[in-house]
Amino acid sequence: MAAKQLVDVDGREVALSNLDKVLYPGNGFTKARIIDYYIRVAPWLLPHYAGRPVTLHRFPDGVKAQAFYEKDAPKHTPDWVTTTDVPRQKGGKPIRYICIDNLPTLVWCANIASLEFHLFLHRAGQLDRPDAVVFDLDPGEGATLATCAEVAFPLKSLLEANGLQCFPKVSGSKGLQIYVPVNSEITYGRTRSFAQAVANELARQSPQLVVAEMAKNLRHGKVFVDWSQNSDFKTTVGVYSLRAKSDEPFVSMPVTWEELAGLRNARDAAKLRFSPEGALKRVESQGDLFAPLLTLKQKLPEKLRDFEPKAPARPKAAPRRQSGDHKKLDALPKARAEFVEPMLLLRTERLPEQASWLYELKLDGYRAIAARTKGAFHLWSRNENDFGTRYPTIAAALSALPTETVVDGEIVALDEAGKPSFNALQNYGSSRTELVYYLFDVPILMGHDLRDLPLEQRRAHLENSVLPLLREPIRASPTLEGSLTELIRAVKEQGLEGLVAKRRDSRYEAGQRSGAWQKMRVNEGQEFVIGGYTLGGSTFDALVFGYYDGPRLIYVARTRNGFTPALREQLMRKFRPIETAKCPFANLPEKRSGRWGQGLTAAKMQECRWLKPVLVGQFEFREWTPDDHLRHSKFVALRDDKRVKDVVREKVER
Repeated sequence: MAAKQLVDVDGREVALSNLDKVLYPGNGFTKARIIDYYIRVAPWLLPHYAGRPVTLHRFPDGVKAQAFYEKDAPKHTPDWVTTTDVPRQKGGKPIRYICIDNLPTLVWCANIASLEFHLFLHRAGQLDRPDAVVFDLDPGEGATLATCAEVAFPLKSLLEANGLQCFPKVSGSKGLQIYVPVNSEITYGRTRSFAQAVANELARQSPQLVVAEMAKNLRHGKVFVDWSQNSDFKTTVGVYSLRAKSDEPFVSMPVTWEELAGLRNARDAAKLRFSPEGALKRVESQGDLFAPLLTLKQKLPEKLRDFEPKAPARPKAAPRRQSGDHKKLDALPKARAEFVEPMLLLRTERLPEQASWLYELKLDGYRAIAARTKGAFHLWSRNENDFGTRYPTIAAALSALPTETVVDGEIVALDEAGKPSFNALQNYGSSRTELVYYLFDVPILMGHDLRDLPLEQRRAHLENSVLPLLREPIRASPTLEGSLTELIRAVKEQGLEGLVAKRRDSRYEAGQRSGAWQKMRVNEGQEFVIGGYTLGGSTFDALVFGYYDGPRLIYVARTRNGFTPALREQLMRKFRPIETAKCPFANLPEKRSGRWGQGLTAAKMQECRWLKPVLVGQFEFREWTPDDHLRHSKFVALRDDKRVKDVVREKVER
């Protein structure tokens, strides 16, 4: 072990070690130079970090080796380092975050190879009071930092039209972040809804350039305006932090709008990539361009229409009806009872726990939209395929649905214990399976559009005006009472899939994954595209599968788990007509099999038979490995309700 060197930093004794260790191999940037940078930039950095919980991104063996995020302060943290406890959503011992309040703490963090610092928008002890709104401009494949600059200017205009100043910084990687200081009494719910509305408006104004949804397959050539950073559990890389995205260090640095205009016009991103030395020269000459974030107080506009300065004037809206007030139903806009794209759920590992959210079970079935119009009854899958002939008992029960009405729910098969079972749903028709259609929303009721009403009002309509008319097997999806910790414990004990959280005031955002509805799995799992199999016996040994990243199908794993002999025969009958000589995966062959043995090398590919990528399967797994494979994966069932190109790697909000 290298000898430690004790140094005095502002009256604190800090132990430094391995100072000659190269952490950025591209230019031989050592730990000593990293510590030196943070010491010299501290006068501008510390005011933005003080009193704010920070997640450390540590690279003990350099940027090319394995790294990890550290939220809990390490056991060897000196007692003079300020920490703050933050409750865990899942219960248990709180997370003890470090606060970088002073130079000794900053130097100590740099010495343990914390190259990047990721900050919350709130300060310690003020968990629901953000100081600012942030928009993270993330370029998709085919877009660049210059594209982000192009998007930044309409964003700036939109904010200024609402009386708000904003300040840009480059992320130090490929993106751009725009900050709107608030510095007043406000909640994350308010800043998040504001940011989402702004992002949606930008996407409406410039659909060829901007996307406000998180799915990566929608981002090709566009910029994702990530509004979801405005959450009490999300962090953003701190100003003046180093980045570890390449062989050489670059800094997350404030820039001027004039510089962004130059980038937009010249499209030369190199001018806005700041080395540590370049960053220091800049702050020494220009000062802290982010200083207004510390003191500038601004008020967010109250109404959604204020976010649409370019839209034509609208007539004054009639007053909204309160739940149960049937005398005012005609004030709602008219709508036809036709297929409505279902509102989608954002996957997260941590559901919000506040009174403004309600909870439901995550049902392991098929999402289904039902409608009655002009005497005709329809039952559709989420991609508008006909479910009526497949599930005739449910279709028959819909005959009492009010005319010109659309409802949203989940078709579920119950096992012998009365629990949802996707396998049982797959085998419906070959066994005595109990089907239930659980309803949880009514976007259109008797020719009136309810999508702009709060969720609680729509639920009241569903329970008072729709469900009393229907019979089994149609039921209400129950809402759950209790603390989130209690609900998670109950879900685990009963072997259920997970939980759903929905904002009580959420609109029905058809086809959108806004984050107003969120889902959390107890067990990891998602859909993947089946692209081949390995040989074994009379059928196959393992399935080979992956997901789409833009137009490219990316291999992630193979599994031999989850199959019965009968299921193997059934799958082989589907495989034979779609066999192909061409491997469909863009990232194969891989150079090595990897630590967990999931890599597909050229030699291993000789054992594979390839399939046209037209089949989607549901898979469970333990976790993602550092080399982007899956551990302990298991096949659950085929999914014919999902489009192949919609199968992307699910981003889990943390």
